[in-house]
Amino acid sequence: MEYNDVRVNALALALTYLWKRPLPDVLKDYVADPIGMSDSWHWEGYDNSWVTIDGKQIHVVSGGGHWGGGMFISARDEARMAFWPQQRKWDGKQILSING
Repeated sequence: MEYNDVRVNALALALTYLWKRPLPDVLKDYVADPIGMSDSWHWEGYDNSWVTIDGKQIHVVSGGGHWGGGMFISARDEARMAFWPQQRKWDGKQILSING
């Protein structure tokens, strides 16, 4: 699956500034590890997609897999990511607070 447009990339940039850390680290800590995803997935930014936040260089990831950027993920891990928001919990534990 590949989804890449300016809105997704702008969101990734905004979230990077919000958390002040790389989004792959945020995803790993708050979603991937809690739902038991493997360690084989990775999320890459483009060669020229770096920002400086509080004096620290952070690679901003993209939404698609063009030119070497994007998320590379197994079908099993992608299925886990697709399932948990519908249930809002994983093994009875709240993963993220999702309003709605």
